[in-house]
Amino acid sequence: MEAPLLGTVPAWIWVGSAVVAIPVLGVLAAVAYELTKERPALVVKERGTRLELWHSPRQPARTDLVIVPVATDQMLVAGSALWVRGATADQAQRDADPHAPRNPGEAVLVSGAPGRFKRTALAVVMDEQKRWSADWVRQSLLQAVSLGREHGLAEVLLPDWTPDLMRQPRVQDDLFRKQEAERIAPILVQATRSLIGEVAVVRLWIRDAAVFPVYRDLLNTRAPAQAVAA
Repeated sequence: MEAPLLGTVPAWIWVGSAVVAIPVLGVLAAVAYELTKERPALVVKERGTRLELWHSPRQPARTDLVIVPVATDQMLVAGSALWVRGATADQAQRDADPHAPRNPGEAVLVSGAPGRFKRTALAVVMDEQKRWSADWVRQSLLQAVSLGREHGLAEVLLPDWTPDLMRQPRVQDDLFRKQEAERIAPILVQATRSLIGEVAVVRLWIRDAAVFPVYRDLLNTRAPAQAVAA
């Protein structure tokens, strides 16, 4: 018995096959996405805030507010601040210029990057000589979040501030960056924990593989009861 030619198969069979296949393909696509999508390395849930630690070369997720450190002159010239300048096509810098200078401990809201983050907060953590302190970090973070809350911004992304705040020798190898992170990360993590209860989501985003273990160990040590691998 010869197999029927494709042209002789009734249309209702093709339609029925498609109706059955489309949901199946949808389920398979959803499963594939769940298996391959990036996830936070660590999650801490406390007082209504979800604190996530991310290790990724790319921005981990769309967010409402990105907070980066600057000096009193409001210049976005290094590290995460320079990344924001590029992501916003220099608009963040143009917005910041009229606000300079600002005092350490303050914060300013400027433009975000459409499709990536709604607004940027410039946290003034350094003085004119690029000196910074734990108090200025905490005060400026809290003010940045307060300004964001006034605009309905509930999810915060904090890129690693090590490149912004570390010393700038001619040679910067993995060991040097790790040592600088060991000096900077405890202060940033402690200031970040002051945001718990203030916003819905805080994401700490670490790109540097040499620096990431420093943040992971700090969060595991300071919140072992709440920290879970994602």
